Amino acid sequence: MFQACRTLIKPLQSGQILKMATVAEGQRYDFVVFGATGYTGQYVVEEVSRVAHHDWTERNIPLTWAVAGRSKDKLLNSLATARKETGLNLENVAVILADVADQDSLNRMAAQSTVVINCVGPYQVYGERVVRACIENGSNHVDISGEPQ
Repeated sequence: MFQACRTLIKPLQSGQILKMATVAEGQRYDFVVFGATGYTGQYVVEEVSRVAHHDWTERNIPLTWAVAGRSKDKLLNSLATARKETGLNLENVAVILADVADQDSLNRMAAQSTVVINCVGPYQVYGERVVRACIENGSNHVDISGEPQ
């Protein structure tokens, strides 16, 4: 079982996973929070943390999820902030590098997710690329960028 799990990938390239995750090869994360380092993204990371913890402890339903964005350091900081705010252990949350300027990285991200929660905005400028990746890779898309444009 553990051999089928994704392991640390070095050197990290766009669209690849940074650290050990609880999803087996060939399976998808339930959620990927894309744009996890922005204002809206940070809020979503904290809320998904709470929901995933509740579903695991209260309902025995394991939710697998990851954060995604351009900067490994900022994504790790987002998880650290969420850990501080929620008091929850987020060590099993994977980090995926993806950039709206790199369609291949968006495709790799979408291929690893059942639902992409897109916090990158403004949607008018960046949304179509993420939606395209989701459609082409069989993932669902939710836009909550919060941008008025």
